[in-house]
Amino acid sequence: MKVSRRHPVSEKELMKVLDSVREAVGVDLEGPLEGEDIVELGHVKESDVERIIIAKGKVMAFEIEGLWLPTLHPLLEMEPEDVGHAVLVDMGAVKPIASGADVMVPGIVEVRGEFEEGDGVVVMDERNQRPLAVGIARFGASEIEERDRGRAIKNVHHVGDDLWEARF
Repeated sequence: MKVSRRHPVSEKELMKVLDSVREAVGVDLEGPLEGEDIVELGHVKESDVERIIIAKGKVMAFEIEGLWLPTLHPLLEMEPEDVGHAVLVDMGAVKPIASGADVMVPGIVEVRGEFEEGDGVVVMDERNQRPLAVGIARFGASEIEERDRGRAIKNVHHVGDDLWEARF
């Protein structure tokens, strides 16, 4: 991941990002960022990711397609019920999704929260309810529950990708 420039983010700008994440995914990142003296905003080159929020030496949130989403780092610190927009997938879907595959409707065992097409969604495994990926919904929550097949969520961040591996 090539970060062209980064700088401390103002409190006002950080609140805008946190509000955007809360609206897009139903996740409050204030807890994981609490007590951090320096939170930085980085601009990314040569990637679908446009900007990133850096704290604790890791990427905590990222902007893609004009949408701010949390990374898996802060999500792993949270309780599963603190995630507003989520889908739980069966254990057979875990490995492909954790490797970057999109989430297919047949692999979804539960939809949590009310989200629309284009909203952010956290993908969790059904057994441990641990975050595996962050994606963008291709359909609303109610439509996913009604469908029998198709790609439900575009996977934009998963364990082992550039956002996961980046250290600052």
